[in-house]
Amino acid sequence: MNKALVIFSDNSGVWWLKFLKAGFRHCFIILETDRGCLWIDPLSHSFTIKILEGYELTALIKWYREMGMRVEEMEVESKSTRPFAWAPMTCVEVVKRLIGLNDCRVLTPWQLYKTLKGNKKRKLKKKSLDFCVPLR
Repeated sequence: MNKALVIFSDNSGVWWLKFLKAGFRHCFIILETDRGCLWIDPLSHSFTIKILEGYELTALIKWYREMGMRVEEMEVESKSTRPFAWAPMTCVEVVKRLIGLNDCRVLTPWQLYKTLKGNKKRKLKKKSLDFCVPLR
């Protein structure tokens, strides 16, 4: 099992995000791998992936929380799940697929946050990406 951090922010760089709940207008994910942390930020105009070498999850949690963001930590299992339904590529959809959350009712960062908070086990089955694959 690997850990993942789902971070929720108030990024309102695009005009239509102002209609979403304040503090929950964008989300991104940090995945723990055997070689460090992988930062994945799906934006409307780009898709950023960075290797965060030398960072520990506990320090990242503290740093993002100090910046006023919500952080949900979870463990992700490497097991297959049923196929995902078609959905537009949004930050929420990318995060859902990376953590294996197959719920078509979750469309906004706020709904994702509430779903993750309500998940008592905190273990989700990941559909894709094996975190043990070498990055280089």
